Amino acid sequence: MELTRRKFLTTSLIYAAVLALARTAEADAAILKASELVKKIIEGQESPVHLVWIQGQACSGDTIALLNAVEPSLVDVLIGQVQGVPPVELNYHPTVMPQWGVDHLEGPEGPTAKAWDANSIIDQASSGALDPFVLIVEGSIPAEDEPKAAGGYYCSIGERDEHIYYMEDVLKDLASRAAAVVAIGTCATFGGIPHGAPNPTGARGVYDVLGRGWKSALGLPVINVPGCPAAGDWQVKTLAHLLLTVKGLLPPPELDEEHRPVFLYGETVHDTCSRGAYFGLGQFSKKYGEPLCMFALGCKGPIVHCPMNKTGFVEGVGMCTEYGSPCIGCTEPDFPDAPLAPFLKELPTFLLPAEVAAPEAPKAEAAIAGSGLIGLFAGAAAGYYLARRKEGGSEEGGE
Repeated sequence: MELTRRKFLTTSLIYAAVLALARTAEADAAILKASELVKKIIEGQESPVHLVWIQGQACSGDTIALLNAVEPSLVDVLIGQVQGVPPVELNYHPTVMPQWGVDHLEGPEGPTAKAWDANSIIDQASSGALDPFVLIVEGSIPAEDEPKAAGGYYCSIGERDEHIYYMEDVLKDLASRAAAVVAIGTCATFGGIPHGAPNPTGARGVYDVLGRGWKSALGLPVINVPGCPAAGDWQVKTLAHLLLTVKGLLPPPELDEEHRPVFLYGETVHDTCSRGAYFGLGQFSKKYGEPLCMFALGCKGPIVHCPMNKTGFVEGVGMCTEYGSPCIGCTEPDFPDAPLAPFLKELPTFLLPAEVAAPEAPKAEAAIAGSGLIGLFAGAAAGYYLARRKEGGSEEGGE
């Protein structure tokens, strides 16, 4: 019964992923290919794709976000409300799989430790028994050389017969066989909060451990889905595209220079923020609750690539800047350090991208509009900083 639940959990992830991609894809061909794949899987014409999800230094926030994914919900699948779920195997996940790292367990039919030993699943994946599989990583990966030399370690995912499954070693081993590797959440993608200064454990993201030029068995680089945490729908949409890629039905997703899917992370928070127009007008909120641009309250939206304003966090609801919070840049490689920190301090103007100062315009209008927009931006920025200096001077004088 428990193993059947595991299979339901697994299949729901990919079924939800394919549906999510089909609903959001702009190309009819992508929708058709997704539909064809689901039909083939349900009819038993396609072999399952295995998923192995390992977790390093993290708070499990990305797993919690995944459990909030929709189309369909995992609860509906678990109680049998979704018919025709395709056979995709979620073989390993430290939070939702029924197995654990037992040494011995007696049941009514005798020893059952082998069936319930989570560590044996890692061994199966390492030996090729689960090929093809997609390796999903949550959490940052510490550097283990120094603690090993001292007789300890920073992060393991299991232990059996005095053998320690170090996170760093397991990642490298499984990545050598994986059809694709996906880093979920900012800890796994760029190191995240564990990577913040002074970074005592040497925490890194997956592509910093494997190498920026590393390629999977299918020739794919590490695919990053950052966020602290990454919304569940971002996760399943990326997995949807990868499922179709593994099956040979779609090319790999286009990635930006930080290996993030462009269809999700191609725009900045500023690009899609309903408050963005106030920036150009030099109108800034000075306290929380005001409806103007939150640049003065520390919003890092102009330099942060994140789809939150378009997708929301759960079912289209929950956007940082839309709901009155400045963006702190949790999807960026430098998070949580400068220039994203201090979180509530405004960015220096020299860090703002050129397109914020002068958005693209038709060539015929570029000479006039470009100079005008630059002037508008410069005037707004100068006015803002002069006002801040004046306020600071008044406060100092009052003291």
